[in-house]
Amino acid sequence: MGSMSKHSSEPYEALGARLKFLREQWQQTISDVAGTLEIDEATLGAIEAGKTMPAEEMLDLLITHFLLTEDQAQDLRDLAEGDKDQAAEALSGGIEDLIMKQVVMYLPVDNRVVYTDQMQATVNQNGVVLQFMQSSPGSEALPSAVSRVGMSREHAEKMIEVLRTTLDQHDRSQKPRLLKAPDPEKHQNS
Repeated sequence: MGSMSKHSSEPYEALGARLKFLREQWQQTISDVAGTLEIDEATLGAIEAGKTMPAEEMLDLLITHFLLTEDQAQDLRDLAEGDKDQAAEALSGGIEDLIMKQVVMYLPVDNRVVYTDQMQATVNQNGVVLQFMQSSPGSEALPSAVSRVGMSREHAEKMIEVLRTTLDQHDRSQKPRLLKAPDPEKHQNS
């Protein structure tokens, strides 16, 4: 495959192509992303087509949604600001280089467990957003958000079911087993 065209037919084509690529890497539809972020599908489609520049807040939502690193987020912001030189450099290696750079982004896995002592849930017609927070010991400051997770209502209901089952199984395995005393009637009749 050759390199992508340096002349854009739409003003924000490089940014739109990058966002579309990220969405496809996550195997999500425009409807999936728009529903999760509570934005209009047509607006997201126009952004991906390079016709519309997303507002800064929307760009931040997309950056968070796709779990971009600071460097990746800055690259996306540079594209949004119209840094044509950086966009051309990022895409100059052809689609194979772009794919390899994107795939490598998702390989590192952070296996650390983040503990939380508070949770806030928000529900709307598109689904559920859980925000997990942690208080600082000895501090009266507001709790810090440690994670935000968005999901469909169906997924949230399944998660509740899995949590209940898992907790019940744990509780059953932790109960002490009582030995039954022999039945006196059985012993008298023998």
